[in-house]
Amino acid sequence: MRVSLTRQGARLADEFYTETCRRVEELASGLAPAERDTLAALLGRVVTDNKVPTVFLEPDSTR
Repeated sequence: MRVSLTRQGARLADEFYTETCRRVEELASGLAPAERDTLAALLGRVVTDNKVPTVFLEPDSTR
């Protein structure tokens, strides 16, 4: 069985992803660039170490 989003569902998913990324970036806006790099590296490790499902990866990164 194959399941896919409707056009409206895909649009809503894209809007959600874009808004979530904007908010996450805003949360770290008070950090220095080096601190943001460190945070990104540590969070990346958490994701990798915990085998996070691909649904949480950036679009097109699973290809």
